Amino acid sequence: MMKYLLQEPLPRADGLQDEQWQAINEGFDRLKRAVDADDRPLIVGSAKELVEGVARVILVSYDGRIVPDQDSYDKVLGAAHKVIEHAISLGIPKNHPLRLIPENAKKMAGQLRELRNSFGTGHGRSIVHEITDEVIEASVHASLLWVRWALARLHTALRGALAPLIRDLGNGIFYTGDLASRLASANIPDLDQADQRRLGLAVGQRSARQTGNVRIEGIEVIPIHPERWPDEYRSGALHGLFLNEDGQVFTYPYAIDSAVPAVLNGHTAPDRLIQDLASKLASASWSVSFQNAYQDALEAMHRTTPTLPEGARAPWTKLIEELKHFAPDAA
Repeated sequence: MMKYLLQEPLPRADGLQDEQWQAINEGFDRLKRAVDADDRPLIVGSAKELVEGVARVILVSYDGRIVPDQDSYDKVLGAAHKVIEHAISLGIPKNHPLRLIPENAKKMAGQLRELRNSFGTGHGRSIVHEITDEVIEASVHASLLWVRWALARLHTALRGALAPLIRDLGNGIFYTGDLASRLASANIPDLDQADQRRLGLAVGQRSARQTGNVRIEGIEVIPIHPERWPDEYRSGALHGLFLNEDGQVFTYPYAIDSAVPAVLNGHTAPDRLIQDLASKLASASWSVSFQNAYQDALEAMHRTTPTLPEGARAPWTKLIEELKHFAPDAA
């Protein structure tokens, strides 16, 4: 039975580098050779090593995380599982079978450390333990169950990986549906707040550069499912709509009309968000393009005022007046 399990190739995620895939296949081939030779200590050791190798590849492929050799097996496995588990569809509770089944697969894989310590290669021994068929079957099944699930999930996780997504928002091409798919894979509510803000900032800045698909799929869509767009993402998006990568004031009037209401409506504290933006704009220089078109931007800001949450209108109006004060011809 085990030989049949090992005949099926492991799934390879799009975006996995050749050297990373080679490292996984070397571990997989080592396990197959051990099973073919019925080298029982090597089977147990190789089953554990395959899981750990896949976990390390997941971490480095997702965000470049190099895990020190001395980090424990449980720590590496847990960190990798968190990366791919967060890509599960939004709205599924923690006690749902789609979460519990992978979690239990991880628990099975976690026991391989103890099996390896008792029966596998990697330790000198003063006595020889009997390695039964049950030990071998448990080791191989536990390893392959988690590994196959993890590599299949990695495809989704890599589509939403933060570093390449933010890089592509800087200068990549986004066709219709591209950003929507990648943001769904990123599972924004499960990201750390700092990462939510970084991603929102990148989306806002790209939207301010008149990229319609990004603005539509990354900002204008917010009111449809507001629970999918946390405050920190919205905060980053609003700042990105008014501050470019150089920290200069820069915006696009049409983006203001359509994007600002989407960001502010549903934010838990839109007044504080506007005040925070105002403090940033007060200390920022104006880009040349904004200097040449600021009047259109201010008119767009005026137009949006009635569409904003009631508590946001006063600080928004104050922000408009402050920008007028700093205008080149205000003096």
